[in-house]
Amino acid sequence: MNKSKLEKLVISAQIIGKSSLSEAAETDSVSCFAEQTLAKIKDTELLTACVPKKYGGHNVGLRPGTNLELLKILKYIGKGNLVMGRILEGHFNAQLLINQFGSEKQKKLFAADASQGKLFGVWNTQSEVGTFLSKKKNGSYHLDGSKTFATGSDYVTRPIVTAAKKDGSWQMCVVPLDEANVISDPSWWNPMGMKASRSFKMTFVKAHITKINLLGSAGDYYLQPSFSSGAVRFAAVQLGAAEQLLDETRNYLKALNRIQDPFQNMRLGQMAIEVESGNLWLNAAATRMDHYMQKPTIKEGEHFIIYANMMRTAIEQICTEVINLCQKCVGARGLNKPYHFGRIIRDLSTYLRQPAPDAVLADVGKCLLHSNISSGKIWDLSFNKTKS
Repeated sequence: MNKSKLEKLVISAQIIGKSSLSEAAETDSVSCFAEQTLAKIKDTELLTACVPKKYGGHNVGLRPGTNLELLKILKYIGKGNLVMGRILEGHFNAQLLINQFGSEKQKKLFAADASQGKLFGVWNTQSEVGTFLSKKKNGSYHLDGSKTFATGSDYVTRPIVTAAKKDGSWQMCVVPLDEANVISDPSWWNPMGMKASRSFKMTFVKAHITKINLLGSAGDYYLQPSFSSGAVRFAAVQLGAAEQLLDETRNYLKALNRIQDPFQNMRLGQMAIEVESGNLWLNAAATRMDHYMQKPTIKEGEHFIIYANMMRTAIEQICTEVINLCQKCVGARGLNKPYHFGRIIRDLSTYLRQPAPDAVLADVGKCLLHSNISSGKIWDLSFNKTKS
């Protein structure tokens, strides 16, 4: 991949992130969506960033040496609008799954959809009803049931939906929503933050699924390390919001001429340390992703999962501390409109609530307890290379 093209994609994300802040405030509602930001994302080829180059994409996240750019793109979009960072992360996730499990025919078909502006996503969370596939006599399927937390409802038109087959196994389906019978239920979504992500309840009613829409084999969605290590992507989006809180706090204090207050200086200094720590994790995680792509062994995959668990945990702690320090800096006045603090904090607090935080941290400790390598060397790629 041409590095200059990668850099252009990252710069585009940075520009879009900066320009999306005001729209994020205007669309802070369950009934809204950042349509202008989405249009800019489409105009700058970001929807095809994770599509193979031979199908008109840019190989981002598909080749070693492209993963840092992948995480930076997500961070910058999340910095301006956390909701749109979440939307783009879901789109990237879907494209990576298609590249990993799709046939050449599917890769070509769905790449064309992305290049035409179709927004992809991944809808996996079950409602009480669940989703299931029933096979028809002609070999195609019907998709029935419901998903919750279906991010991008009414805007995502090519979600990857997981559904149970008759034998109980789970199958990924790329559902063409513009051709499917689906009911969108916004009444289910009434969150503290991330309101405009439109993570509604979506109910499928005998949605027609053909063979070309079945992605991979049953159970592929949960294959490791791709299932767990994808956490580094949503962590990158979260870090973007923490970085924005730091910038907003600095601007706020300068505008009020509180730059000489030693306690404010101390808090801002601590926020800077937290955010820079997050960026170091981002770089290290990208290096680890590149390494696994070059050496995709079972052992390296297991280490990659543990590292991703550490990174997502560290970013959660960093964001939580940045929120706390920000609130102390700006007080009740800063949490009032027209400032962005209140919305960003609500969105980030909601987005930080990811599945199984305690379990992933326990896995890190378990890994250390079962290893005889020094804690100073266990994550050193150069050291482990000499031992392999």
